[in-house]
Amino acid sequence: MFHFIVSLFVVIIFNDVCLGDGWDPSNFTFNPGQDYELVWQDEFEDVGPPQANISGKPAYAPNPKNWAHITNCCLELGLDRENNTDSIYNSYVQDNQLIIAALTDGPKKWTSGRLKTQNLQEFTFGIFAAKIRLPYGQGIWPAFWLLGNGDKYDLSWPTTGEIDILEMMGGNRSGNDTRTDQYAHGTVHWNNESNTMHPVRNFAKGTSWKTPDGSKLHNHSLVYWGEWTPTNITIGINEFQYFHLNTTHIPNSINPVMAFNGTWPYYLILSLAVDVPWDGPPDNTTVFPQHMVVDWVRVYQKKTILL
Repeated sequence: MFHFIVSLFVVIIFNDVCLGDGWDPSNFTFNPGQDYELVWQDEFEDVGPPQANISGKPAYAPNPKNWAHITNCCLELGLDRENNTDSIYNSYVQDNQLIIAALTDGPKKWTSGRLKTQNLQEFTFGIFAAKIRLPYGQGIWPAFWLLGNGDKYDLSWPTTGEIDILEMMGGNRSGNDTRTDQYAHGTVHWNNESNTMHPVRNFAKGTSWKTPDGSKLHNHSLVYWGEWTPTNITIGINEFQYFHLNTTHIPNSINPVMAFNGTWPYYLILSLAVDVPWDGPPDNTTVFPQHMVVDWVRVYQKKTILL
C-alpha cells in the first residue's frame, strides 16, 4: 500500500499485460513448484463461538492466532477515509471464507476492515498466495501485501520493505487509465536513501495486469501470489507472472537494499480501503456493501535438503 511520508519519491512502471483469449480461471489450481512446501495456511475454518448472524448465517471472528485488526491506521493521515474497525460486521469468517466488508452509513461515512499477521505469523522468504474474489466500484481499494516488521527494530516504513502482491483501484475509467476494476497492481517499496531511518526516501517499482478478456476482477476468484527469494521478487496472478525485480542490483538505488535481503521478517496484510487519494471517493455508481472474499491464504518455503 502507498503510505504518507514527508520525503516521498516514487517511480511506478505500469505495463498493460493482456495475454490472449480462452482464459478460464475456474480450472486453475495453484502449484508452487516441487522445490516448495507448505509452512502455514489459513483455510478460514470456524473458530470459537459465533459472534453475529450475518445474512441469516452465523459469523465467526478471524482466527486470533493468525490475525489482528488494524484500526484507523490511515484515517488520521488522510490516506483512506473509511473507519477501519474491529467489528465483526467488517471482517468475519463464514462458509470457510474470510469476508472483509466495506459498509456505509450515509454520505462519506464508511467502515471497513484491515487485518495483519504481525507478531503472530511472520516469514523470511517464500511464496505468499491468497485466493480472492475482489470487490468493485469507484473508490474501492482492496489489497493483499507484505510488510517488513520494523517495529521490532525501531525502524519505520519503508526501510524494512513492502511487497504489494495485489492492489486494485476500483472504477470504470476510460482510455489507458489503469484505475479500473479490470487491473491489478503489484509494487515493491524500499528506502532508497538509507538502510536506516536517516534519511528516508520512498522508492517504488511496480507494474499492472489486466484480465485477458477485459472482465472485472470481481467476476473471478483468482490466486494472487508473490515469490520473495534472497535475490528476486516475482508477482503473479494464477498462471501469469507479470512483475519481476532483481533485488541484488537495483539501478539508481543503494546497493545492497537491506529491505529484501532477509534482515527483517515480513507479515501479511489483507485490507479493503475506501476513498484513497489516488482513486478518489465512491460516487453514485458505487454499490454498498462491498466484499473482499478470501478462500484461503498460504505460505510456502523452500524445502530443507538433508545431506
